[in-house]
Amino acid sequence: MSNTYPRVTVAGLGAMGEPMARVLLTGGYPVTVVPHRRRDAAEALAAEGATIAKTVAEAAGATDVVITLVPDLPQLLEVAEGPDGLVAGALDGLTLLNMSTVAPDGLTALAGRLAEHGIRVVDAPVSGGPARAADGTLTIMTSGADADIDHVSGILDTLGQRVFRTGPLGTSQVAKLCNNMIAATIMVANAEALTLGAKAGLDPAQLREIVLSSSGGSTVLDTWVPRNLLRDVYEPGFALKLMYKDAGLARDLARQIGVPMPLANLTHELYGFLAQGPGAEADYSFVSTLFQDAANVTIATGRPRRAD
Repeated sequence: MSNTYPRVTVAGLGAMGEPMARVLLTGGYPVTVVPHRRRDAAEALAAEGATIAKTVAEAAGATDVVITLVPDLPQLLEVAEGPDGLVAGALDGLTLLNMSTVAPDGLTALAGRLAEHGIRVVDAPVSGGPARAADGTLTIMTSGADADIDHVSGILDTLGQRVFRTGPLGTSQVAKLCNNMIAATIMVANAEALTLGAKAGLDPAQLREIVLSSSGGSTVLDTWVPRNLLRDVYEPGFALKLMYKDAGLARDLARQIGVPMPLANLTHELYGFLAQGPGAEADYSFVSTLFQDAANVTIATGRPRRAD
């Protein structure tokens, strides 16, 4: 292992954090992980060469870059400024590489406070889901000072297939929210169309092929539909509750800057029906069950979902 590799700590070992930490390990980086809810993930990574730290503060005292992959701004603030967080143990010149999706203004305000402690911040939310996190082909949107991004460019290139620089700190969050708003809306559109086709007697797999080769094709139709809707399986992937959160952040940003978003508002409301219930932890494609249940048809089979 080259001693030129920066020491990396990964805080947040969920569906994205665990595979991304593994990619860094495979790429030769010294990796420390901080367990929270996923002690099993930390132990699995430790078996592959990672070091486990009890707290972020402990890890920060012996690391160069801390990557955060947490659900929302409150968790990011806890990692950064909590009693066991970055500020409590950071080395001089440490970089916080935030790869979570959070409100842009919250991120920039945090960066201002961390600068007072000598902590640099690079914002780099990701897109691609757990599968692309596992093979290092994520799309990564980065923002911040060019010198700070250059400092972590090797890490970004290891984790991502395409890395975009969007400008001043926080602009990458805007790009991520725009992407997720489109993905959330397209998922709803696919659910509507495939439910209609199944109810009308079409083979949903064939319908997918037709649309995929026509003007209605999308990454959602290419990837998520066969993995989830055509199997009627909604195992945890990109959690519905997180898509609901991201759709809400996009809606809030639109209101702040005066952009009408009627589709975004409707989409957010649809995810909201399920975000507080048992489907919250399921993949966000679980939103399709709203349409399937209402039409009493299962996209995967064309058969009724219940006996009326």
